[in-house]
Amino acid sequence: MNTLSARLAVSQVINDGTSPGAAVVGSSIVSFNEGLSPQDREDIYLSNLYAQLATRSAYEDGLVGNWFDYYKNKLKFLGWDSTRPVTPAQARGGQMADSVSRQLSDSAGDRFSRPASQALAALKRNSTALEEFERTSLLREKGIFQMIPCALKSPGKVEIALYHKQFNTRRRVSKFLFWPIEEVVESSQEQMAITTFSTLHYATFRDKVAAAVVAETTRHLHELEI
Repeated sequence: MNTLSARLAVSQVINDGTSPGAAVVGSSIVSFNEGLSPQDREDIYLSNLYAQLATRSAYEDGLVGNWFDYYKNKLKFLGWDSTRPVTPAQARGGQMADSVSRQLSDSAGDRFSRPASQALAALKRNSTALEEFERTSLLREKGIFQMIPCALKSPGKVEIALYHKQFNTRRRVSKFLFWPIEEVVESSQEQMAITTFSTLHYATFRDKVAAAVVAETTRHLHELEI
């Protein structure tokens, strides 16, 4: 990742020897098949983060009816287009991470579920990234997060499985991803779509998106003289 993301500390990279590449980006876990360039990955990180920040702000202000639809529309403007809705497989018991992996495998296939499962395994071993992801994903007694496995489709095109999960917790919690669902979740909803990201289209917005992310993530930072 470039110095912009590192300086803002908005992404926790969870690469290890078993995964082609993955990162926690806000309340999303992004993962990649082989073949995507560092610039492709950075574009996916920041465009996704931009859409997340805009959607979260509107959601907290009561302006969002369907979180996922609003989020997809923000991404569409940035080149995440040609979206095809997918009906997610039914969520099952066990740990939430395992349930998500099974849903991706059943609904999107191995091309997407394999890097996502590798990312989850790497995240389990990285306590710093896991803590950041779970903290960002929880809003009081509600959790909202995305799994975003990506695969190179053709030069300038990346195919992405967008998996979105919202859930209500039984009580205030600080951890959920590697806990039994029945101990944490009261109710949940999953939505999915397969989308194609045009990196050439996004290039025309790259600088503006980076500036917007910087502005939003530093909006609440105030230096104090002591």
